[in-house]
Amino acid sequence: MKEEIYGLTFLVADLVMIVAGYWAGWRFIKHYRNYLIGIEWFIVATSGLNFLVWALRFTDDPEAGMASPQYAVAFFFDAFSRSIGITLLLVVGLMAVTRRYKASLAVEVGIFVLAIGCGLYLSQPKYREHVDANGEFVLHQGPATFFLVGNLLTLLFLVYFAKRLRDIGATRTAVATLAVSLAATVVALTYDFFPLPDSVDPIEDRPLFYTFALTVWGLQLLTYYFGYRALHDHDVARGAAPAHEHSRAVRA
Repeated sequence: MKEEIYGLTFLVADLVMIVAGYWAGWRFIKHYRNYLIGIEWFIVATSGLNFLVWALRFTDDPEAGMASPQYAVAFFFDAFSRSIGITLLLVVGLMAVTRRYKASLAVEVGIFVLAIGCGLYLSQPKYREHVDANGEFVLHQGPATFFLVGNLLTLLFLVYFAKRLRDIGATRTAVATLAVSLAATVVALTYDFFPLPDSVDPIEDRPLFYTFALTVWGLQLLTYYFGYRALHDHDVARGAAPAHEHSRAVRA
């Protein structure tokens, strides 16, 4: 009974993240022409959808699930977002409302190419195993350190992003931004450096951790969107940005 409840909470959290990603991603593109964040939000949502289907398919046979192509795809999406997607790509995308910076098409394409390259490299089979033949935890120090450094540098920018929100009076959104950003760092640290005891399988052994992680990621997708909207609307109200920014934005 307990495993069923834990499994249900995991599925609900994943569904929330999927809906949040597609909804906010579409609005980033439709209303702000911010393809960097919009496409990344779609990627996160697609990753969650792949994870959901994979979990439902291999609930009773985790070993077969580990050998499936979906498992490799899940690792690629994870490496894509954790290396460049929710780090460099997010920062450059948010700079549209923090610094009035609109990346050129070449820069946007370059960031996505870099993200794909990092995703492919960091999702190699040798990095997918987190336990050795004796069941002991294996730390992939290089990738784990790279992910952590990227996360912490992005966290610094998000603190600045939250400060900008506070300065315009969007205090609740600022607090929410800080909270979900710190929670995401806790998730990253736990996953890479401080795994839960016997926490290897994402369906049977880690339901609560993954429920927490998916909930945090879903809240990130929504919170950063509302923060972006608040700063954009503030700039429009004081005449610092056109109401339809995408139609007259100057590309750098």
